[in-house]
Parts: sequence; structure tokens; C-alpha cells
Amino acid sequence: MAGLIEQRKHPRSPVDYQYFLYSQDGNLSGAIRDLSPYGTGLFAPSGISPEKMVDLRIFFPDALQIDAKGEIVFCVANPDPAANPAKYLIGLKFVEGPMQDFASAAGVERSRYTPSHTVVINAEAKICYELLSCYTRYPEWASGVKRAQVLETYPDGRGKRVEFLHDFFFRKIRYVLDYTYHDEKNILSWVSAGADREIVSIAGSYTFKSVVKDSTYATYALDVTLSIIPSSRLVQYVTNILMRKEMKNFKSFVEQQALKPPDRPRH
Repeated sequence: MAGLIEQRKHPRSPVDYQYFLYSQDGNLSGAIRDLSPYGTGLFAPSGISPEKMVDLRIFFPDALQIDAKGEIVFCVANPDPAANPAKYLIGLKFVEGPMQDFASAAGVERSRYTPSHTVVINAEAKICYELLSCYTRYPEWASGVKRAQVLETYPDGRGKRVEFLHDFFFRKIRYVLDYTYHDEKNILSWVSAGADREIVSIAGSYTFKSVVKDSTYATYALDVTLSIIPSSRLVQYVTNILMRKEMKNFKSFVEQQALKPPDRPRH
């Protein structure tokens, strides 16, 4: 079994999602061991015959569900009971649905998205602006950001070039951003300076405008071009759920920090 995984053409990333599988032989549910745009490994309480066609529902965070059709490639005794007590491990290849859309479009087409969202933060605009440039603290509030490392700084010590490692569904994506500060308007903007192949380019900005004392309109705008064509369900998730969650988390982060004594590092 270990040899089979090592020789897989398209490596999968370990994940911690749940699934529900529908087949003529019965239904199964449990935990997903690993995932890629091409297939998945499922921990299962009972077995199912190879070459069976099944329907699969994957439960992602924040109430996102994705349905796909797949073919059972193998079903073996669970080789890693320490990780999960399920009796079997099932290998499934996607043949139809959003995950297969990812696989078939990868490296062939490009897709551009320009979402934006605004929230009101109960803090001064300057505080919001300064805290956003504390890049190494992004994992404290930015969903999916596992690491943020400042690679280059401006003479005043603020981050100029920053590398991020982002956990996005079935894999970790690396990208590097170059930041520009517009101090007079409390705007922080960025452009991509390198990324994994899924991302062609990233540009964006955070704009902070004072409403009244200790109240700020914060607008997050993105311009992203991908080398894949995600399903409309995933696009809706990123633009309507993930972005709103990011801003809600940043709002909470800023409001908590605003109550503390002013000792905020620039990067």
C-alpha cells in the first residue's frame, strides 16, 4: 500500500474533512485521509468493490459542501489504524464534478476574480492600517495562513516583500507579495512577486476610512488570476464566505489589540 501511494502521479495532501458516500451497495461516511483534484483517500467502516461508480459529498469548513462522482480504485485494510480506527481505506478517482473540473482545467485555462468586501471596525483607521502590516501575526487571524515570513523590508523597518504559506482545501499554496504603503490615505496595497503554479497573479488592497472617532470602514479588494477554473460553488465560497470570514477575524483582532497599550511592531 505504501508503494502505491509513493508512486501516485498526482500527490494528495493530508486533510481533516468528513464525507458521505452513496453507492448501490449502501452508504458510507467517515473521515477523509487525503485529497487532490484527482482523487481522495477515505477511511471507511466497511468495504466496497473496486471499479464501482459512487456519488461523494465532501464537507469542507464553513458549511461548504461539494458533490462529485468517482470510481473506486482500491479498497484495502486500513494501513494506519493509529491515525483512524476505521477498518478500511478506500481510494477513489474523481470522474465528474467540481474536483474533476479542477483537474481538467489545471494549467490549461486562466480565470480572473475581483471580489471585495467592507466591514466597520471599532478602532481608529491608523491602528487598523498599522496592525495589517504585522505580517508575522497573520496566522493569528487570517484563515488558512500557516506562515508569513518577511523577506525584505523598507528603510523604516516595514515589510516590503512577504512570503505566505496558505492551506487551501487540498494543498498548501506558497505565494510572495510586494507591499506598498499609502500612509496619507491609510491604504496598504500589494502585487504578486512569485507563487505556485495555481496562481498567475495577485493584486489587492485594504483601505481604511474613518467614519467617526474609533470607527472605521475597512474595504478588502482582490484581483486574482488563477491557472485553473474553479467551480461556481468554490468561487461563491471564496467571495461570499471566506473573504467575509477573513474580515470578521481581522475586525476581532484589531478591536482586541486596540484595547491594549500601543506597542505594535511594524512587521
